[in-house]
Amino acid sequence: MTDTAVEETETAAEQVVPPPMFPRSRLYHSYYSEEQTFNVPSAKTQVGNTVAPHKVYSKGLKDLEDGDIESLLSKLTPNEMEELNNEIDPDNSMLPPSQRCKDQTTKTATGPYKRDNLLKFLEDKAKSEKDWDDVVPFAAGLKRGRVFVEQDENKNMRDGMEMPIQIDMDDDEELSCALVEAPERDLVDLAGILGMHNILNQNQFYNALKGRPQDDNTGTTFTGIIKAYEPKPVPDEPDNETDVDDCITRLQADDPQMKEINLNNMKRVSKERIRTMITAARNSKHIEKICLANTAISDSEARGLIDLLENNTSIKMLNIESNFITPELLAKLLRATLKNQSLIEFKAENQRQSVLGNQIEMDMMLTVEENEALLRVGIAFQSMEARHRVSEALERNYERVRLRRLQNKQPGA
Repeated sequence: MTDTAVEETETAAEQVVPPPMFPRSRLYHSYYSEEQTFNVPSAKTQVGNTVAPHKVYSKGLKDLEDGDIESLLSKLTPNEMEELNNEIDPDNSMLPPSQRCKDQTTKTATGPYKRDNLLKFLEDKAKSEKDWDDVVPFAAGLKRGRVFVEQDENKNMRDGMEMPIQIDMDDDEELSCALVEAPERDLVDLAGILGMHNILNQNQFYNALKGRPQDDNTGTTFTGIIKAYEPKPVPDEPDNETDVDDCITRLQADDPQMKEINLNNMKRVSKERIRTMITAARNSKHIEKICLANTAISDSEARGLIDLLENNTSIKMLNIESNFITPELLAKLLRATLKNQSLIEFKAENQRQSVLGNQIEMDMMLTVEENEALLRVGIAFQSMEARHRVSEALERNYERVRLRRLQNKQPGA
């Protein structure tokens, strides 16, 4: 090898950068590290400008640039780097154990590894240590716990009742004679035990499995017919007898006791009276729940609900299921809830047009994500993305309610 080649090899060896003591991947996956605050210089900040401190969380380190992390690590001393490396233990199965676990091999070896000597040392150590003290001292002849009692194997019991059939035959001829002379009730039980359900009715089969005797209700023969179930007469639900005119009058008078209107299944109510009721509820300051399910309303009547949701701040629940409202108007109704954000529950399933369309579903999804008050949304989304994102938005709203409840419980809140 020439002198020039030797010099090039030495230069290349000097340029090899040793691996950092603190792997960068551990910064991105320290899920359980405590919240810390670092002054991170931004890569886009000009020289001479004041750098605002960035609050770094356990998962927020991914927002930092590589140059910022490298500048932070370059300012640490080797002792600080080793201390930081020992404190953080990321829970990431994709990292090798050498980067996840704390290095505990700093001690010098006491000698070469010898397996026989190690086993002998462990055995001597175990013999020399004192045994644990028993909570209850040992006493000879004293029985503790449940005493074993041997059961009689010859007695075949089942559910506390002796089996009615016991066969102990030596050859097929004796077995055939026993089956010919056996009563049909016993043969029904035997067929159930052997699993021959195709020749029994359902009650006979289950009675035989559970060791119950056959009775007249189930039949004691193979030709027994099970009795059909006699349904109990149940009266029909009464019709909705809500007085619409009285509701309109009380809404116009802003009655404080008028908090709920239920017109479900009232298809015979004229559309003009429903429009009048919706207009009267718009100015009510006490109405909280309006149910118009299965009332055969269409877009002409439902347009008044948009004005109701935009101007009424007391409404909490709206149910317009099983009607003839178009998807476009449903999207406008949901968009109207953003003005006051007082509505908690919105139900609008089972309309005439069952498929909303991708564009309408995306619009409704964005509306629910912007609304911080909705907790329950009854709309059948066909898109998987819309269902998932709406579910996440409702979970965030539930979390906001929980946090507000905890703040109200704190003393001095």
